[in-house]
Parts: sequence; structure tokens; C-alpha cells
Amino acid sequence: MKLSKLGDLIHEYQNQGTVLIITDTNVAPLYLNEAVFSIESSSLVCESCVIPAGEESKSFETYIKIIEYASLISLTRTDGIVALGGGMVGDIAGFVAATYMRGINFYQVPTTLLAAVDSSVGGKSAINTCFGKNLVGAFHKAKFVLQDTTLLASEDDYVLMDGYAEIIKTACISRNDELFKKLESGNFDIQEIIDDSVAVKAYYVENDENDSEIRHTLNYGHTLAHALEKLSNYEIGHGHAVAKGIAFTASLSYDMGWCSIDCRDRIHALLDKFGYDLSISFPPCDIANAMESDKKRSGNGIKFIVSSDIGQSQIKLISLAQLGEILVTYSEIFTERAAISHRGAPLFAPAKVVSAPPSKSYLHREIIATMLSGNEFNLDDEEPSEDIIATYEAVKQIAEHASSIKTGHTEHSDNSAAGGSKLSIDCKESGTTLRFLLPVVTALGLDANFMLSERLKERPIEQLVIQLKRHGAEIIKDSAGNISVANVPGCRGLSPGEFTFVNPESSQFISGLLFALPILDGDSIIHVYDKFESSSYAMITLDVLNKYGIKIEYTHEKKYWRFKIHGNQSYRFTSILSEGDWSNAAFLLALGALGKTPLRIKNLPLPSKQGDIKVLDLLEDFGITVNCYTDIVDNRSGMVDVFPCRKLTSIPNVDASESPDLVPIIALIASIANGTTVINNAERLRYKESDRLASICSVLKALGANITEMEDRLIIVGTEKLQGAYEGDGYGDHRIIMMIAVSSLVSVDMVKIHGASAAAKSFPNFFEVLHKLGLDDNIELV
Repeated sequence: MKLSKLGDLIHEYQNQGTVLIITDTNVAPLYLNEAVFSIESSSLVCESCVIPAGEESKSFETYIKIIEYASLISLTRTDGIVALGGGMVGDIAGFVAATYMRGINFYQVPTTLLAAVDSSVGGKSAINTCFGKNLVGAFHKAKFVLQDTTLLASEDDYVLMDGYAEIIKTACISRNDELFKKLESGNFDIQEIIDDSVAVKAYYVENDENDSEIRHTLNYGHTLAHALEKLSNYEIGHGHAVAKGIAFTASLSYDMGWCSIDCRDRIHALLDKFGYDLSISFPPCDIANAMESDKKRSGNGIKFIVSSDIGQSQIKLISLAQLGEILVTYSEIFTERAAISHRGAPLFAPAKVVSAPPSKSYLHREIIATMLSGNEFNLDDEEPSEDIIATYEAVKQIAEHASSIKTGHTEHSDNSAAGGSKLSIDCKESGTTLRFLLPVVTALGLDANFMLSERLKERPIEQLVIQLKRHGAEIIKDSAGNISVANVPGCRGLSPGEFTFVNPESSQFISGLLFALPILDGDSIIHVYDKFESSSYAMITLDVLNKYGIKIEYTHEKKYWRFKIHGNQSYRFTSILSEGDWSNAAFLLALGALGKTPLRIKNLPLPSKQGDIKVLDLLEDFGITVNCYTDIVDNRSGMVDVFPCRKLTSIPNVDASESPDLVPIIALIASIANGTTVINNAERLRYKESDRLASICSVLKALGANITEMEDRLIIVGTEKLQGAYEGDGYGDHRIIMMIAVSSLVSVDMVKIHGASAAAKSFPNFFEVLHKLGLDDNIELV
């Protein structure tokens, strides 16, 4: 629409009164008279305020002068303000319109391509302060934006490129690659790409008017751009600064493993096609300091919009320290515009990347909670571990038999086993399956036989059985070591009450009861005295239960835990959110620490309730460098970079009470660390898939480690290399087998593993991952 129609458009919103045009000294000689004539031709009074051109006019001083002038001409709430100019004029005029008399009519007439596709759309207004750009502002939508592309003809090439940079930014976040391809082709109509850009921005604005969530995406390239503008005293044009920000973001996204090299290079090539200078002349430390005042800052990090593909983006939280490090490397590469791309090894991101497998701890619990909610769990993981399969198959059987489950609440009125037959639950080697489901089956009043592997028959269960029997459950352990639950006529099955444990041999006893007790008819209390090792796993149980609507109160003193469970609660199905497994990730992290090249592990929750996240602290105590990157959108999608370390330092005291599954890999690392490492409070490892204290000691001694096994601890004196050799089945223990595999990186001789398939108990594709990473050269699977 032409500028000559401005008055007609305004007349639709105010048919009388005054219109104040705010413009600058560059635009006024070109278009002010035509705008005034159009407004006055519509029987409206028109006043004008011309401010100096340039970003320095977007200040408190200019704002006050305009406010005073609006008061002088007696502008009222029913009058209006027109922004006639580029982004600077639109921002300050919008802020005046938003704040004068708490808001009056506002109309936008952009005269630059940048304003047409960016600042005139979305309702943001702002002024700068000495501390940064756009730090003071308000949301105030224009009644309309008059787009007249003939007004853009007066732009010089430098200013026009400001606008094209914003269009390229929009193409990078447009949610598809169509706009990006148009720009790559060079075959486009200016009005068409303006419309495309406005449509993309409108999508984000309409879905997040207050700029609290996805609208942050529009900040793509702008965090660095605002810092560069500030450092240059705004001599660098906004779009030119954005172009540098886009190029840096593309490099950052690739170096951090968030996008492909093709994505990065296409973005750089498009910027080069339009002729932007991508170099950065300011010291990285100055840029990092300037970014500290960015409005997207959150604590010690900044919400940074990064590329995941052409047209696709994500919001990441990146620490200022990390940005500073990356800026140093970027500055070294982009010393001149011609150096738009680097091929070969990434600068920061490890070349080897792997995802952690899903957390067994959460999956076990999610499967059971979903069943108790009356829903079916869909096990869509491509290669679930054998333990997860055991729980999944058992729960399917229980669900088929438990017709008494009604929307998550069980009733005991007839006390007959649903389905008319006795369940046969094969726990395989999964202690979790047995200990979680034994209380659940008794609470549901079902008949069941629990089939146990030979090793599982030896693992502790008696403390839980005693407590269940004391509360009405009929549990029999046969001569073969299998366990059955009988539903006795006239008996209500498991009854609510007080359950007491002193130094429980497994936290899974508590978790199993936490699942079962809420569906009983009365309230219950669980008392835990003395040591409560691996209590973090009970916290995971509470986390899952809370998500399914089960409320449990607990208190914790030094040697006493108390859980109060109200009865007659109903499980309510919710979305199933899996996160990476820190227990298995520990072995992947060790691959990076003991190998020759850095390794990135993705799909890790940061932070996490999983106790084995402690591995990060332990690795750092050994002297290993680990960099953690949280994901502000999804804390389950964090990642960790781990770097090889050749000067490992021993840890005098490792407390294994809360993280027993870490002991095998920590013992391996300790075996080549300088000094003596003592792993204490590890007696429970004797009751795992193998007697792990004995297994670890035997394997590492064979490999040449100086290790001593005590009743509840391991004493390890580090040696420079493992000069021995190992061949065996790793005692059929998945974590011992994975420890042996990792040891191949630091052992002189090849390790030969029999029955490696036992690793599938928790990490089915572990050896495929090793092969993919090229870290299986010193391993022979027999």
C-alpha cells in the first residue's frame, strides 16, 4: 500500500483529533510532507517531531523531549502517533506511544527493509541505556503497518544489507527451509520475502506475545550482535552485526554438536553471497563482558538461540565462560571475510558423539506407574535392556489379570485372583522387577509365582518379605528359591499399617512399597532406621509417583527416614518422559577420559535425581576435564564433553553407599591414577549380579592392577599401565563386562570377553557403540 493512503488507514481508527508523526532527519526531507498531506486530507490535525538520525537518538533524553512535545500540543489518549522511519524511529516512537497517557494509538510506516521485516512487527518498543541496547521498553502493538516498498528505494546498500541480514535470520528460524532456499537461489521478489519474513515473525509473536518462551527464537544472532553494536558505539549497523551473530551462531551450533557441517556451511555461504564481513575485531573478553547485560541472560548463562538444521532452531542455555572460550577460537578463524568456513575436525565439539541409553531407573518406575493408572506402556525404545523387558512383560501380565484395577484404584471386596489363573512372572536377573512388583502384586490381591535366575535367588529379599507377611501377605519361598504369592480366601491381602526397616539391604524394598501402599484402603507409614543407602533411588520413585498424582510425605533426619502414605489414592496417567541413564553413561564418560580423543555424551539430564550423576564429581576429582551443557528447554537433553587425561590423581576416599553401580568403572580409573584410592561402604556390591567386590578385584588383578579386596571396600594403588591380560566371561555381570571393555583402552594386551551379550542386561548395544566410536580395536569377543 502506498504512503498516500496513510490518512485513510488512520481514519479507520480515529476519525478526529491529532496525529503526531515522529521521524528523523534522514527521512523527513524525503517523505514527511507526503505523510502530512495524506493525514490532513483525512480531516485530521497533523503535527511532526523530527529527531536526529542515528542510534544515539534512541535514548532517555530524546524520549523526554518527545513526551514534552506531545504534552505541549495537548495530545490525548484518543489521538495517535506515527513512526515514519527505520527501526530506531519505530522503537522510540512505539515506546512513547506505549507510555504516554498509559498508551495511545500507534501506527507504523517503515522506510527501511530492516524495519519492514523486523522492528515494525511484533509490538516491541525500546530505548537504549549506557549499559546496553533495548534495556528499557514496553509491548505496544501498532494498529497497522503500512508496507510501501517504494520507500526502500532511498536506502543505500549498507542500510539495505541491514534488512537482508534480518531476513536471513528469519530464514534460519522459519521452521522450514523454503525462505532459505529462495534466498540461496537469488530469484525472489522483495515484497514476497518481506511478506514471508513478516509471517514467520507473526507466528512467534502470536504464540508468545509477552516474549517469555518461543518468541526468544527471534533473538537468533542478536545476542552477539547487540554486544558488537554496543562496543562499536553503534557504528556497526544492526543488520551487519546480526550477520556476524548469525555466522558465529552457525559455527557455535556445529562446534557444540547441535547442527551438521552442511547446515553451518550453507548459512556461512548465504551470508557470503550477500557480501557480509563476518570478522570480529573486538577482543573476546570484551564481547563476553558486553553480553553480560543481554536481556536474555539467566544467572551465569545466556539463552542462546542455536541452529539444529536449515530453518530449525533451539533455545540453549550457555554459560558466559563457554561463550568467551568459543569467541576466542571464532576470532582466530574469521580473521577476514574470505575465511567463512573451516572443514575437518571441530574446534570445540568432540568429533565422537554418542547418546546415553534411557535410564533404567526411570523406565522401571514409569512402566509400573502407567499400569497402575490403568493404561498401557508403549515400550518404543529400539533396544530395551533385559531388565526393562522383564518388568515390561511382568506388568503386561499383571494388567491382564488385575481386573480389579479401576482407574488406578484397587478394591479387595471379592479378594479373588483376577483372570482365574496364577500369574507366572519371570524376573530373569532383574532384582528391580522382583522387589518392585512383589509388594504391588500383594496389594492387588493376585496369585503369582515369581521365577528367579540362580543369581537372583541369592540376592537379598528377606527383609521385604518379612514386612509383607506382617501385613497380611501370603508369601512362600520354595525349595528351589522361587517366590510365590498366594491369595488366601477370606484374607484381604496386603493391609496398610506401619512398615519398619533397619539398615535395609536395598532401597528397592522401600520403592516397591511406595508403589503399592497408596492403593490400599488405609494410611501407611514406612520407617527406615540406621543406614539408608542408595536413598537417591527412593527419591526417583517419589518423583515418578508425584508425576502420576500420588502424594507421599516424608521426613529425613540423620539416621531416620519416615514416609507417610495416604491410602485410597489413584494413579493418573501422564506423559512418559525418558531421560538418559547416568549409571551407563559412566562407562561412556570413561571411554573419553581413558581414550585418545574427546567424547561427547548426549541425552543426559542436567540436573538429575539419579544418584550416579555423582560420576561427574568423581571424574573431576581424578583430574579429568568434563564440560556440561544444560538444555534450557529440556533438562533431559543435556550433554557432557569429556577429555582424555594422562595425569590421573587418586581419590583418597570414595563413598560408594549412594552410587554402588559406579564402583566398577571408578575402580578401573583408580587403577591407573597416581596414588592410592580407597572405595568405602561397598559391601552391598557382593549381592549384585556377581559378588562385584570379588569380581572387580579378580579382573583388575589379572590386568595388572594393584588392588586389595576387603570386606566392604577396595584399596587400589595406581600404576602407570595395566601390563596384564584378561580372558573370561566377566562373571556374567553386565557392569563387570563393560568395565573390562573400557579397560582395553589402557591395557597393554588385548582383552578377550566371553559371553559379552550379558551386557544387554542394562546396555544392549554397548559393543555396537564401541565399534561405532572406533574404540574396540583391543577387544576380542569370544
